[in-house]
Amino acid sequence: MESIKQLLEDTLTSYEKKEYDTAEKLVVILLNENPQFHRGWFLKGVILEETDRKEEAEQCFKKAGSLFNMWFRLALQLQESDPVRSLKYYERVLEMDHTFRMAWLNKGIIHERLGDIENAKLCFKTLSPLRELFSRIAIPSGFFLFLLIGGIMMVSRGERMLSLFAFASAVICLFWLKRDAGAAITMLRKKRQYS
Repeated sequence: MESIKQLLEDTLTSYEKKEYDTAEKLVVILLNENPQFHRGWFLKGVILEETDRKEEAEQCFKKAGSLFNMWFRLALQLQESDPVRSLKYYERVLEMDHTFRMAWLNKGIIHERLGDIENAKLCFKTLSPLRELFSRIAIPSGFFLFLLIGGIMMVSRGERMLSLFAFASAVICLFWLKRDAGAAITMLRKKRQYS
């Protein structure tokens, strides 16, 4: 499995550098070792598409599984190293799901970073931050309070072992909140900034 992981990393590195011949050779080796590797088929399709072999690429995409997730992951991966290609792949994601807020946010941030304020504004205007605030902040906060209060009540009743599970779950909710709150706050800030 380590060789597959290393082959994938080497393929992605060559792809990011636009060394398509090397990337294609590596992905062929990868697929020969594991012909059921969906991400390998997807990557081969992307390489073929970017080298103007669209019909062959389509055959690879058919073997790749969930293209939505793979296009989004590729767009995220290229966001810093090649923002122009990243924008192209965010467009693909948004063609599949026009309401996917994380793609709109990331696409807007890239446009903003590239100095294309008009397109950034269009992206940020499509965001719905209230829904994100509710799902990424209000719900985890509610779970956290519920578990914390429940743990305190269990301790007061002498159920210490069970209270440990409630407190541990409350800590997990804090990590959940920390992970997701930033995106919701960024969406709200960008929406207000460009409204």
